[in-house]
Amino acid sequence: MGEAFYLVFFVAIGGYFARLAKSHPEYKYKTNKLKQKYFAHLYPHMVEKYGETEGYWLSKAISDYVFDFNRRLYADHHVERYKGHVNTEKENLHKYHVEPANKLCEELVKRAVELNVPSQLFKFHMTELWQHNIVPVGRLTPKSIVNYSEKYYQELSNIPTTQIEVFRFMDAHQGEE
Repeated sequence: MGEAFYLVFFVAIGGYFARLAKSHPEYKYKTNKLKQKYFAHLYPHMVEKYGETEGYWLSKAISDYVFDFNRRLYADHHVERYKGHVNTEKENLHKYHVEPANKLCEELVKRAVELNVPSQLFKFHMTELWQHNIVPVGRLTPKSIVNYSEKYYQELSNIPTTQIEVFRFMDAHQGEE
C-alpha cells in the first residue's frame, strides 16, 4: 500500500515538472532549434576568448539577444549577468562567421513570425544588427524572406542603407554562401 502511494506521488510530481518544462519559453517555440544551433556555433568562439563558464553564458546571452529581438522571454540571472558583455561582443559578432548573413536573416524572420514581433521592434532590432554587419537589409535583403512574411520583407527592404555601408557589409561577408 505504501509503495503504491509513493509510486503515484512520484509519477504525479514527474508529470508536473514535465508540464512545467514544456511551458518554459526555451522549449515553447519551434524556432528555438534555430537559436540553439546559433548558440552551438557561437559557443566555441566565446570559449576560446573567455573560458568555459563565461563562454557558455555569454553565448547564451548573445543568442538570446539576437533571436529574442533584445526582449527577455524568460528570466535567467546567469544570462542577465552577461548582458553587458553582449554590447561589447556585438561589434565582433560578424567576424566569427557564426551563420551566413542571408541564412541568419531568414531564420530571424521565421522567429519574428512565430513570436509575432511588432514591426517597429523588428525593424529597430534588424537595423541594429545591420549596423554591426550581422544581417543584410535594404537592397541586400534576401528575396526568399517573402516566402515567410511579406510584412517583414517590406520592413527590411525599406531600411535605408548608404553605399559605404553596403560595401562594408559585403567586405565583412566575403566568401559566404
